[in-house]
Amino acid sequence: MASLSYLPPRTPKLAQFIAGMSFLFITMPIVSLLGRVPWAELTRIVAEPVTQQMLLLSLAAAAQSTAIAVILGVPMAVALQGFHRGANMVRVFVLLPLAMPPVVAGLALSAFAGYHGLLSPLLQFLHLNFAFTFSGVVMAHVFITLPFVIVTVDAALRQLDKEIVYSAATLGMSPFRITSRIVLPAISGSVATGAGLAFARSLGEFGTTLTFAGSLPGVTRTLPLGIYLERETNQERAYALAFLLITLAVIVLCIASLPFVIRRPSQPRPHRLGKLDAHRLRTLSKPSQSGPEIHCGDIIFPGQAVSAVIGENGSGKSTLAATIAGRIRDSQRLIGVRRQDSRLTWIDRMPSHRRGIILLSQNPGLPPHRTVLTTLSMVNRDKKYSLELLSAAGLSDLASTLTTELSGGQAAQVALLRALSTRPQALILDEPLAAVDNRSASRWRHLLRAVAEDRTTILISHNPVDIASLSQHLVILDKGECVAQGSTNELLTYPPDDFSARIAGLNRIEGEITSVEQDLCHIVTENLDLFGINDSGEDLGLGHKAVAIFSPESVMISTDLRAHGDKRYSPRNHWICRVSSTYSHPGSTLVTLFLDPLGIQATITQQALIKLHIREGTEVIARTKASSVRIFPRHHRQS
Repeated sequence: MASLSYLPPRTPKLAQFIAGMSFLFITMPIVSLLGRVPWAELTRIVAEPVTQQMLLLSLAAAAQSTAIAVILGVPMAVALQGFHRGANMVRVFVLLPLAMPPVVAGLALSAFAGYHGLLSPLLQFLHLNFAFTFSGVVMAHVFITLPFVIVTVDAALRQLDKEIVYSAATLGMSPFRITSRIVLPAISGSVATGAGLAFARSLGEFGTTLTFAGSLPGVTRTLPLGIYLERETNQERAYALAFLLITLAVIVLCIASLPFVIRRPSQPRPHRLGKLDAHRLRTLSKPSQSGPEIHCGDIIFPGQAVSAVIGENGSGKSTLAATIAGRIRDSQRLIGVRRQDSRLTWIDRMPSHRRGIILLSQNPGLPPHRTVLTTLSMVNRDKKYSLELLSAAGLSDLASTLTTELSGGQAAQVALLRALSTRPQALILDEPLAAVDNRSASRWRHLLRAVAEDRTTILISHNPVDIASLSQHLVILDKGECVAQGSTNELLTYPPDDFSARIAGLNRIEGEITSVEQDLCHIVTENLDLFGINDSGEDLGLGHKAVAIFSPESVMISTDLRAHGDKRYSPRNHWICRVSSTYSHPGSTLVTLFLDPLGIQATITQQALIKLHIREGTEVIARTKASSVRIFPRHHRQS
């Protein structure tokens, strides 16, 4: 079987030339140094007791300082991610030891922990001394190497997908468990790299150590200090010691890079998915208590029901979901929950992992380089239960698969299953089936319909099928504000705005009533006038603001402009308009025409499109019967 791999991106010739020159600039001095090494005497020089003593001191100081730097640096890098303000200023100070001249760094340590330093009274009381001791060597090395660990780990954390942490928090994992079980394993390679850089830098540390700890034989004289002294008296010996130091640094850096070398590249693989058992999954994921009623400002989501949230892109749907789940704090909206027979409890100050409201966004947010089984088990803490869930969902074949090897659709299904594995009382789904193929989406839609009876569900979707088939309650947003909320059936029957009309598959025209004859109303707008039937059950009179709705399927299209106004045609409504764009429905023979300046849509078959020679810019006559147009007041009373 042929193997496939991505080709690397092509780089400009100039960049390649400069890269080659840079590589030579780094490597040629080292190659030149190797030419000065006394290879015949190398073994003898390395075996000398003085060399062994300096080598052991250097390795001991590097090991201890690296361990301390990792212990101090990793928490520091983790804490930086949670700083709302001042993080960049902290990063500047963290980098300062790298920018300071080594002698200045040594003087700074002397002023802090030297014989007459800031800490000297405390150190004397504790009978501690760092200056001109091995402990001083370790302190000097920590001061210089700590930034390497912090910067490396901080860069890895800033590249880590934030959704991984957010989704784990809404699933009930505490900050400590998220850091220890998800974050640190995800950046383990970067921690190893930072430690390797710190160790290699510690092996070569010279100026700060000499200024603060001195160069006492057997106490503080490390290999770099020995090389400096030998350079003045025996250069061949200095070159031999330099080669030894370079060799150690190369070995350390190679070991530090092993996690990235041995980690296999992750690519989606085909898997055989089994049958989804909705009844069994519902039983396994059923919460211990019924779903609460959720309040978010003036918006109320009924308990034990599915509420759909719709609106244009940028209308604030995802922001609303993040606010309810505790990812965003909105001072204008208080978040509260009301459980059965209880008072409203405000939770807007409660951290997300304690709210019991799970948000599943469009990004699955699965921990990287973990198997699917581990991903589920770290949330529900029950491996056997996780296996039962995978079996019921028909995903048993994915149990040992790494999350990075899942396709987008598989990852979305695993993320949904992980959310259900916590038996949530409240679940927010932000486009949960967007990445899932039609066949799998149908299976999971059936499951969501079943499990929704046991909890409060908030569904954010642009899919009319999901909205109509899953939700009983509908919330419509526009520019962050709630336009309308109520019964899904009612709001899609009498859509209050153009977006909800498009979701319902309807044309919507606002205008003014100019005549009324029994139930037949004449409505006039800036671009057109039309007749329709008042079936709202409310009185409409002359001058009333009203809305007309009709389906694109009820609009008939003709390209014979001579027939405009011909009374032999029964439809009362007919307009000359121009096709602005066309949209072909996937898997269907239908084509939607967008007609300007009317702002309405018409649906015809592909054969009709070809036969009538319709394309963008074609002038057509659009007709619809008055009986196909429903008219109701603009501020229709929802039942």
